[in-house]
Amino acid sequence: MIHIRFIALPLVLTFFLIGGCVKNQEKNVEMSQESTSVFIESEMAVMVSECLVCHGTKEAQRGPILNGMDYWYLSEQLQKFHSGVRGQNPENRSEYLMGVGIRKVKNQVEIAYLANWFSNQETIPAIRTIRGDLIRGKELYEQRCVQCHGERAEGNRKLQSPALDKLEGWYFIEQMRKFRSGDRGYHPEDEWGKVMASASKDLSDWDLKNMIAYVIDEFGLPEATPLIDSAIPARSSKPF
Repeated sequence: MIHIRFIALPLVLTFFLIGGCVKNQEKNVEMSQESTSVFIESEMAVMVSECLVCHGTKEAQRGPILNGMDYWYLSEQLQKFHSGVRGQNPENRSEYLMGVGIRKVKNQVEIAYLANWFSNQETIPAIRTIRGDLIRGKELYEQRCVQCHGERAEGNRKLQSPALDKLEGWYFIEQMRKFRSGDRGYHPEDEWGKVMASASKDLSDWDLKNMIAYVIDEFGLPEATPLIDSAIPARSSKPF
C-alpha cells in the first residue's frame, strides 16, 4: 500500500501540472484572440475615420455621403475600385482620387467591413441643390427608370440597380453626366455601368434636373434645415 501511494502521488501531481499548463495555454490563447480582435477593430476604426474625411460632414465634404446605402451596392463599388474597374481614368478626377484612396484597403475583409459600417449608419438630411419640373421628372422616371430602380426608387439587387432615394442631388446629377459623357461606365467589366452609360446618352441637362428633382422630392432624404439668421455672423461695422 505504501508503494502504491508513493507511485500514485507523482501521477496525481503530474496530472494537475499538465491540467494547469493546458488551462494557462487556453487563457493565453483567449487573451491573444482578444488582443488581436481589439487591434483589428482599432485598425478598422482608423480606416473608417480616413473615409469620413471625404464622405462625412465634419470636414469639407468632397464625396457623397454613404450612410444607409445598401450593403451589396457599397461592397460592389468598393470591389470595382479595388480591382481597377473604376478609378483609373484621370479625367474623372473624383473617381481617380477614390482609386488612389482604395489602395489603403488591403483585402476583402476590409471591403466587407467598410460596406457594412456605412450601410448601418443613419442617413443624414441633405441640402437640396437640384430644382426642376416635378411633373416632367415624374414622366421621365416612369418611362426610363422605374423598370430597374423601382416604383419608389428603392433599387433592385437582382438587376444590379441601386436605390436612388438616398442620393444627394449634386452627386446624383454629377454621376448621370459622367455616365452620359463616358467618364463612368467605360470599363468593359463594368456591366451595370455600361447599361447606365447607354441609357443616359440622349438625356439633356434639363431632363436630368427634372428627373432628379422628382426622385429627391418624392422619395429622397429630408431636406436639411437651413441656417437661421442668428447663426450667420453679423457684418462688421468697420469700413475695411
